[in-house]
Amino acid sequence: MRCSAPNRVVLLAFALVAASTPAGAEPSPSNSIAPVCISLVGTSGNIPAHAAGRFQVLVRDLANNPVAGAHVVIDLSGCPDLHLCADQLDPAMDVDCANKRVGKFTDPTGSVTFTLLGGSNGAGNAVELLAAGRIYEDGNLIGDPTVSAYDLDGANGVGINDLSAWLTDFGAFGAPAFGRSDFDCSGGVGVNDFSLMLTALGSGAQTQSCGATCP
Repeated sequence: MRCSAPNRVVLLAFALVAASTPAGAEPSPSNSIAPVCISLVGTSGNIPAHAAGRFQVLVRDLANNPVAGAHVVIDLSGCPDLHLCADQLDPAMDVDCANKRVGKFTDPTGSVTFTLLGGSNGAGNAVELLAAGRIYEDGNLIGDPTVSAYDLDGANGVGINDLSAWLTDFGAFGAPAFGRSDFDCSGGVGVNDFSLMLTALGSGAQTQSCGATCP
């Protein structure tokens, strides 16, 4: 069956519109990948402790294709006992101190990598539970990670006082697990987290705390 001239014009117009629509322009929360836990870290010589804190978010569209240029936001407004450093030492990262958020844009592969600088506020002050963080892509929620911090006292980098603060969290028997001390994503505070804290303490990669914290 042959198309009439008007129908051919309509079909051609539809094809041109479809061809001009950019593929992968709409991020899909269900197809994107975000971590289940993240850790705030310190620095040494103003070099972030990437080995302890680096994590990646992958943004994909409804067809499972990578989305370039998506804005990924990490929101810690639900973590009252944690703070971000005002200077994240990453020129690609935007910092919204007032709302306790940071953001970056995905690369051509749809991925973006973060190392977040920050800490907590000392022993006996923990209130943040598991899954208190939020990760958004262009305003869509794609993750609710547990957020931990090695610099638990928020001063002088990672040292013996941070180990003492961790032991306080560990010793809170009968209380819900405090997310700030769950480094291994297990959903609890245990021996493996203690080992990771000791590794951070002995690495010398987190000798400095924030120069200035987000208010």
